[in-house]
Amino acid sequence: MLKLSRVTPHRWEFVYPPVYRELMDEFDEGCELYEEGDLEEAGKVFRAVLAQMPDHLDALHHLAMVLSERNLPDKARDLWEQAVRIGRKAFPEDFKTGKDRLEWAMLENRPFLRSLHGLALVRDEDGETEEALRLYQELLSLNPNDNQGVRAMTQETLFKLGRLEDALKIARQYPDDIMPETLYGRALALFKLGKRRQATLALQKAIDCLPLVGKELLKAKHRLPRSASPDGVTVGGADEAYYYWERWGQFWEGDAEALKWLRKTVRCRSGK
Repeated sequence: MLKLSRVTPHRWEFVYPPVYRELMDEFDEGCELYEEGDLEEAGKVFRAVLAQMPDHLDALHHLAMVLSERNLPDKARDLWEQAVRIGRKAFPEDFKTGKDRLEWAMLENRPFLRSLHGLALVRDEDGETEEALRLYQELLSLNPNDNQGVRAMTQETLFKLGRLEDALKIARQYPDDIMPETLYGRALALFKLGKRRQATLALQKAIDCLPLVGKELLKAKHRLPRSASPDGVTVGGADEAYYYWERWGQFWEGDAEALKWLRKTVRCRSGK
């Protein structure tokens, strides 16, 4: 049975039964098969692990990913819900929500954080925006360092809901962030809130850090660069700019004044 153990006054970590360690080699084999693209065999391994330990959060999460890639979203969602439900049962009554942390740096916490992230994403994809936002905010509360990049999805969701002040608060929590969602999102939120001087300063910083993003937003046609890789995104690269436009272009393109301001600022920074 899973439980949480207090490490320091506001830091906790998951503690697993001995069988969890005993199954690690078998679980790792499933992960290798998954990375090689052998979804059928990977799924068999994860199911075998779960037969021996039904509350193996990482096996539930990885099996959910397998099912998602095999175009079985409902079954994947069920598994993520199951994993989160099991993980939450381990929270003791004295766990203080909003103050206590489950840090990503502690490896034992990652299976639950991954599962919670998976559930948030699938809720978002299913159009359950408010519920997805609640889960994203829970992740940021549990792990403020946000090693999973949840702040990007949180800000996007807040923009969808028209909660610009809240989106700005998220951006301010990460002042040195170089994610385009934070840099350009901060600028756009300020602009839409009528804080034009601050907005321009924020946009200038965004363009200086990630110039390709601004240029991508202004293109008439958008194509995924040939250099894009399924294994990751290039920081500052053309693929990063494309992916930002793909999700955030709607917020810029729906505001002609914002695009005009962006075009003028990009031109000024290019000639500085």
